[in-house]
Amino acid sequence: MPRMHANHGRLASLLNNEEEAVRSRFSSSAVTRLLLAGCSTALAVLVLSSTASAATTPTAFTNCWGSVAADSGGKANDEPNLLGYKFHCNYSITDYTVIVSQTGDRQFGGTIDDYGTPAVFEADGKTPSPTETITCDGTTPGYGINCNYGTVGASMTAGFWADGTIDPTAPYCKHLPTDANGQTITKPGTVAIPKATVSLVVTDTIGGQDGPFILGHAKSCPKVPNVVKAPKTKTKTKTAKHSKKSGHKHKGQRA
Repeated sequence: MPRMHANHGRLASLLNNEEEAVRSRFSSSAVTRLLLAGCSTALAVLVLSSTASAATTPTAFTNCWGSVAADSGGKANDEPNLLGYKFHCNYSITDYTVIVSQTGDRQFGGTIDDYGTPAVFEADGKTPSPTETITCDGTTPGYGINCNYGTVGASMTAGFWADGTIDPTAPYCKHLPTDANGQTITKPGTVAIPKATVSLVVTDTIGGQDGPFILGHAKSCPKVPNVVKAPKTKTKTKTAKHSKKSGHKHKGQRA
């Protein structure tokens, strides 16, 4: 019996030593995994930071100025709403978008019915650029057109002018709506359609998008009431008839 107890004691000691070895190996592996996980996390953070830095949106520094005005050739070409637009920017641009918005008149399914091919003029606004051209695309009727300078990387020189036309489906200035036959509705209570807004958004040569810039109307619009008022009715007013003084003389008066 004592020999059995001694064997049990040696066996227990061996088991304890093996347990300690296993624990030691487990602890070492756990520490290694933790260190590897920490390194992986740090590496991921560095990669994400680098990617975020590379994908940062370019800063937009470009400003543009321009206007719209009724095109003189519109009526002759059966396009009474035709507008000419022109603008220039202080930085070179690779493309631009013109958007027309006008609330109140939805019968046309869009605000732009047609558009023309723009031209590029030098800084004086009169001399055509010998090398720069513009190409535009857009669904009509629609709400805007997209234009670029022909080839990838081509741009309009800073200070140069883009000069084009758009044909709105309704007059630019505030106006009364029309019926299905194109006749102006003048029924009392009819609400006028407000002046349209022509906006410009450009992309510069560093990839920044700038705008929207409002292309204001070059001339003042005619005055139109906000609501058609009912005509004033004439009311007859009775006037008191003043009797003339009689020519009879009272007694005691001298003739």
